[in-house]
Amino acid sequence: MSDSERSTADVVRETIERDGSIKVGLARGLINSRALARYIQVQTMEKYSFDGILSAIRRYPVKASAAKHHSAGKLISKIELKNKIAVATIKNTPEVPTKLAEFSKQIDYGRGETFRVVSGPESVFVVVDSKNLGKVVSTASKGDLLMTQDNLSEIVLKESEEALTTPGIIAAWATELAMNGVNVVACAAPPTSAIFIVKQEDALRAYQTIESMGRG
Repeated sequence: MSDSERSTADVVRETIERDGSIKVGLARGLINSRALARYIQVQTMEKYSFDGILSAIRRYPVKASAAKHHSAGKLISKIELKNKIAVATIKNTPEVPTKLAEFSKQIDYGRGETFRVVSGPESVFVVVDSKNLGKVVSTASKGDLLMTQDNLSEIVLKESEEALTTPGIIAAWATELAMNGVNVVACAAPPTSAIFIVKQEDALRAYQTIESMGRG
C-alpha cells in the first residue's frame, strides 16, 4: 500500500513499531514528539501534514508501550553472568552427536563448567568455557570446524512462569540489548531461561541493561 493510501495514524504507528529504538525512546520520554513528527514527514516526502503527524504521535499509546517494556524486565527472576566463554561452530555430521556426548564426560559440572549445544540442520553451536575450546575443536573432523569465537560472555536470564506464555518476550530483551550497543553473538531459549552470548567487553553493559529493565 502506498503512502497516499494510508492514514496518517497508520503511517505514524508503523514508523514507531517498526523501529524498536523509536518505540522505547518515545515510551521513556527520550524522544521529542515534534522532532519525531518532522522525521516522519521527511521520510514520507512531506505527503502528510506536520500537525496531523504530531497529533497522531500524541495519540499513540505510549503508556502501554512503557508498561510492556517494564513488564519484560519483571518477568526475569534471576540474571547470571559468566565470562571466559567460547563457542565452536561445527558442521552437523552424523558422528557429531556421539563425539560431543563423549566430550561431555570431561565437563566438571560440579565446578560450574559450561557445556551447551544448539543443533541446527547444517551446523552445531557448542558453548564451553574458554579453557575447553581446544578440546571441542579436537572432536571435529578435518574440514568440519566452521568457526571458533573466544573472549565471550554468557548472560542467562531465568524466566518466571508468566514469561513462558508471553509472546515476544525474548525479542524485547534482545531489542533492549541492541539499543544499548550490545552485539548478541548467539541466543538460545531452552525452557525456563534465555541465554545470550555477547562479547566479553560488552558483558557488564549487557548485564546492567537487562537488570535496569526490572527497575523500570
